[in-house]
Amino acid sequence: MAMSHTEQAIGRPLSPAVRYAMVVPLTLGAAYAALLLTLASSSTDVVFAWTMSPVSATLIGAGYAGSCAMLWLCGARAKAWTHARVTVLSSSLFMLLMLAALLLDHGTLHLRGGEVFAVLAAFGWFGVHLVAPLIGAAGLGAQLVATKGGEPERPPVMPWWIALPTACSGLFLAVAGLLLFVAPAWPARHWPWTVGQLDVRVLAAFALTFGLAMLGTVRERALRRVTHGMVAMVVAGLLGLVGLLRYADQVRWGSVGAWGVVAVLMLLLGMGLAGLGLAAALPDALPPTPHAPSATPTTGAGNPA
Repeated sequence: MAMSHTEQAIGRPLSPAVRYAMVVPLTLGAAYAALLLTLASSSTDVVFAWTMSPVSATLIGAGYAGSCAMLWLCGARAKAWTHARVTVLSSSLFMLLMLAALLLDHGTLHLRGGEVFAVLAAFGWFGVHLVAPLIGAAGLGAQLVATKGGEPERPPVMPWWIALPTACSGLFLAVAGLLLFVAPAWPARHWPWTVGQLDVRVLAAFALTFGLAMLGTVRERALRRVTHGMVAMVVAGLLGLVGLLRYADQVRWGSVGAWGVVAVLMLLLGMGLAGLGLAAALPDALPPTPHAPSATPTTGAGNPA
C-alpha cells in the first residue's frame, strides 16, 4: 500500500511498545535514582544499592536527572520514531552498560548484608537491570517491525561549524568513557575524591552514552530531532556543577582530575545550551521537493495558450 505524503513527511510513528514498555518505566526509574542520590547522597550506605562518596552520588544523581528529563520529554512530545530514536537507543545502551558494570563489580553491591533497605535496594537494582535489556529488546523489535509510515526525507548535512564541535565533543566523551569503563582500577586510585571501580564505571557509562548521542546528533542532521538529549546535557551538567560545589570540601582541587571533571560538566552544559539555541533559531531545512510538471494548457504545436 502506498504511503500518503503526510506519512512520508512524519515517518514511522513511535511504537506504543517503546513508549509504554521502555520510555515510561525508564523515566520513573531515572526519577527515583535522581531523587534518592541527590537528596540522600550522604546516606548511600543505608538507602542505596551500594555505598559511594557523596560527590559520586550527587554526580550520578545529576546524570539520572538529565536522563529523566530527556525520557519525560520524549514520552510526552515525540510522535515519530525519528524524534525518539537517539533518546531510546542511547537509553538502551546505558542500561546495557549499567548491567555490565553491575556484573563486573557485583561485590560492591549490598547483596550479602547491610541495612535492610540497602539490601532490598541492591537486589531490586540488580534485578531491574537484568530484566530491562529483555524488555528493551522486545520494544525495539516491535518498533522495527512497524510498517505504518517510513523514513522521512533527511535534511542536508549540518553546517560544519555545528557538526565539527559536536562530533569532536562526542568523540572525546565516547573515547574517555570507554577507556574508563574498560580499565577503571588505575583511575579509581587517582580520582580527585574517594571512589570505587563501580563508581568510575557508572560515571564512564554516562560519558560514553552522552558522547555517542552527540555523534548520533551529527548523523541525524536535524537538531530538533535531538532536543531531548540537549535538555539532558544541560540538566546533568548544571546539577553536576552544583553537586561539586555542594561537596567541594571532599574534592582534591589540586588534582588535574578535579578540573577535568569540571571541564566535562561545562562541556555538557555548554553544548546542550548551544544546541537548544541553534535548534530554536535554525529551522530544519529539507531538500526541495520536486514540483510536478506544469499542467498549463497548450494550443497549436505545444505553445502556451
